[in-house]
Amino acid sequence: MAQLMRSPLEERLKSWHGEVWHTTRGRIIRDIVYAIDSGLITTVSFLAGVSVSLVTQNRIIVAGLIQIVSGTLAIFFGSYISTKAQKHFFENQIERERREIEELPEKETQEIRDIFNEMGFTKEEQEIAVKRITADKERWLEFMVQEEIGISPGLIDNPFEIGFISAGSFLLGAVPAILPFFIFNGMALALSVSAISVLVFLFVLGTAKSRITKVHWLVSGVETLFIGAISCGSGFLLGRIVASYFH
Repeated sequence: MAQLMRSPLEERLKSWHGEVWHTTRGRIIRDIVYAIDSGLITTVSFLAGVSVSLVTQNRIIVAGLIQIVSGTLAIFFGSYISTKAQKHFFENQIERERREIEELPEKETQEIRDIFNEMGFTKEEQEIAVKRITADKERWLEFMVQEEIGISPGLIDNPFEIGFISAGSFLLGAVPAILPFFIFNGMALALSVSAISVLVFLFVLGTAKSRITKVHWLVSGVETLFIGAISCGSGFLLGRIVASYFH
């Protein structure tokens, strides 16, 4: 099965750099940052909107919690479905390559020569590589999958894992936006503290992200804060305008 393939690229990266983020799994930071940012922006924008229409703070909290739960579920199932579709696509590509090795070995052997020829290997070196690679069909499959169609087994994510990570990240992002409404009395004060909390959290998120991206922590923090502030401000303003229109 495709999901049982070894990933020599994963092992090399982990061995050379000693951190899981240096492997192809490091791209999961994209899902985490996206989900956290979504939780922050959608929650504060929603709260800004309903604070115009709902009279009591308790109703705002209930509405906010409903929005967070629905958003968390949407992120989970959206991530699960999209990751599962990608997983099926990758596995089908790998299985197709497996069939071609069995049914069209000469064609696949020539493709190995073509790959090494593009890398500048001589004819003699190409033949040595062909003999080594085709001596083991699993090694042959791994090589063709990675070099011909560009798929590493490490790219095949678990849909449930990505779903839970994305949903958890969304929930984490929503907390700073709604927490002030549990602590402070007065909608105006709670909303102001919520907005400030979101901005602080965005900066912290940016600096934390720099440990993985290796961008300077201040640059990463300010960039994330600036982009997030524009998104939050736009959503906040839109929520106010729409809610005022229907009020």
